Amino acid sequence: MLDSAILCYGAYRKQVNIIIGVLIVIVFYLSFLREDIITDSSAVPNLHTAPPPKRDFLQGKSEIFQQLLTKNVSSFTDNELSFFLSFKESQYRDRRAKIKEYCDKRGNKFGKKILKNSLIFDKKDEIGYCQIAKVASSTWCNHFIGLANVTNKDYYRWRNALQIYAPTLWPAPSTNVQSRWGEVTSIVIVRHPMSRLASVYYQKFIELYQNKGWAGLIESIIQKYRGEGEKGPEDQPTPNEFIRFVLDDLHKNPHAVDQHWRPQHLSCPFCFLEFSVYARMEELDQDSVYFFSQSNLTSRVDYKQKLNSAHAASSTEKKFWSSVNKELIAQLEEPWAYKTDFDMFEYSVAQYLEHLGITL
Repeated sequence: MLDSAILCYGAYRKQVNIIIGVLIVIVFYLSFLREDIITDSSAVPNLHTAPPPKRDFLQGKSEIFQQLLTKNVSSFTDNELSFFLSFKESQYRDRRAKIKEYCDKRGNKFGKKILKNSLIFDKKDEIGYCQIAKVASSTWCNHFIGLANVTNKDYYRWRNALQIYAPTLWPAPSTNVQSRWGEVTSIVIVRHPMSRLASVYYQKFIELYQNKGWAGLIESIIQKYRGEGEKGPEDQPTPNEFIRFVLDDLHKNPHAVDQHWRPQHLSCPFCFLEFSVYARMEELDQDSVYFFSQSNLTSRVDYKQKLNSAHAASSTEKKFWSSVNKELIAQLEEPWAYKTDFDMFEYSVAQYLEHLGITL
């Protein structure tokens, strides 16, 4: 074996010596290079140092965003506006992913029904909207009506039915809805279910209690849910009576619930269509800026205008929920009530009540 190795070396001695020499040069070069790197290590980052945790990074971006919200949008620099839009897009991606995950868990038939007059499709301006009652629907339908340049006469005639009028001006596609919807900038707006219920109560059952469209229902609620000796206005239901009625309606008539307290996930096809903007009522000022900026419509739409918002103050919400029995509040999270809305849109009963300063 050794003899063979010696003979082999003798035959290729020149080539072997060249290879050995090259290897020696490389070793010396690398050793000197390593010394240079070590002596100058302060000039470069330590590649073995762990990056900051993702949570801290996101928290930092969130703090910058909150500081930005203290400024007027019109005073944003180009960099600030770019950061604002980018931050909102990241929120919409997260919300879209959360909803998709929830839809996948519920199966192929869940969340795909398109209700009549729910979709508004402005192909001229390349924007779309799915409306949900008592979630800024009057305001947003008004925006789309304004883009249609209707006459004052027509607007006055439909002034009390904006949610019906807007879809007639901008009807949804009759075919290829998914693909056509993907061609426009679209928005859907959700709201905390408990805030929405308080809003329904104060607008429909208090402000409009004498309206013939609501007076009959109000009378039947009082007759059914006000026990003998219980106090309350003669022609208005109490918050407790209203919530008892809503819960019974959801439980016993799930397919015929009035749109104003129908669960939000049943009002728009969240598992059939994707939206560019997954807005929240609580952040609607921000979402409106994003939507109309991306649509190049800020000069044509007064996105700061709000309709039916006088009764939405947190003080009225606190007054409302402080008057509702805790047993009824607990039922809001039942599967036949608003559990899906709470889960799909990441809202919490406990956090909402804590924010209002209510302890159960």
